[in-house]
Amino acid sequence: MKIKGLALGLTLSMLVGTPSFSVETKDEPLAQPVARAKPVDPISELRTQDDAFSLLMEAFRQIQGWIIQNDYQARVQVANALSNLKTRRYVFQLAKEERELRIQKLYHQISNLNLTYDQTRRDDERALAVADVPVHVDTRRAARTLMDFVFVGPTAPDKNGQIKATTVPAKNYLLDKMPAPVE
Repeated sequence: MKIKGLALGLTLSMLVGTPSFSVETKDEPLAQPVARAKPVDPISELRTQDDAFSLLMEAFRQIQGWIIQNDYQARVQVANALSNLKTRRYVFQLAKEERELRIQKLYHQISNLNLTYDQTRRDDERALAVADVPVHVDTRRAARTLMDFVFVGPTAPDKNGQIKATTVPAKNYLLDKMPAPVE
C-alpha cells in the first residue's frame, strides 16, 4: 500500500505541478544494466501499459473533478452570502455554467489523451512486431484501485523544525462521481 501511495503521489505531483525537490547526488559511476535471463513478453508489457494508463487517466479525472467541485462549492457559498436575491440567483447561474464548461473541457481533454494513447499504443504494437492486441483501458477497475492509494505529503514543522511525512487516504482528494449542481 505504501508503494501505491508513493506512485500515486509522484504521478499526481506531475499532474498538479507542485514545486520540485532537489536531491543530493554523489559522484559515483552509474550501475550498468543487467541483461535479463528471460525476455519480456511484449503482450504482457502492453497490458501493463494499459493498466498504468488507466490509473493515470482515472486519477487525472477524479482530481480535476474534485478541484472543479470545490471551486463550484466556494462560489455557491459566496452566492449564499449575497443579500440581493436577484444577484444571488445570477451568481448561482454563473457558477453552474462555469462548472458545466469546466467539466466539458475536462472530458474533452480526456478524450484527446485517449486518442493519443490509442495511436501510441498502435505504434508500440508495430515496434514490438505483435499482432493486434486489444487496448484494454479499464477506468472502473482503476477507480476501485485508486481508493486503496494514499497521498504522502509534508506535515507542519515540529518544535525542532523538522518536516515529516503524513499519509492521507486518496478518497479525501478523489471524486469518483460529480454531484449534481445546487439548484
